[in-house]
Amino acid sequence: MGLKSAVSVTLRQNNLQFIDKISKQKKKSKSEIVDCILDMYRKFMLKKDIMAGFKEQTKEDAAEAMSDFGDYLKIVKE
Repeated sequence: MGLKSAVSVTLRQNNLQFIDKISKQKKKSKSEIVDCILDMYRKFMLKKDIMAGFKEQTKEDAAEAMSDFGDYLKIVKE
């Protein structure tokens, strides 16, 4: 697990309510929820960027390239 730093953020009320709701449902801190959301968004953007790079290739080539994406994410997470 990486180092943690304290930050202060301002959220729209509906987003804060969402985080509060998920925090209570999952019995996790708001920080853990926000961290998870940011990790998911980072992975989403990475996948989107990779797919954009393969836009000119065939669907078969792109599917083959993405087949190891889960393994890549495990490596990046470590």
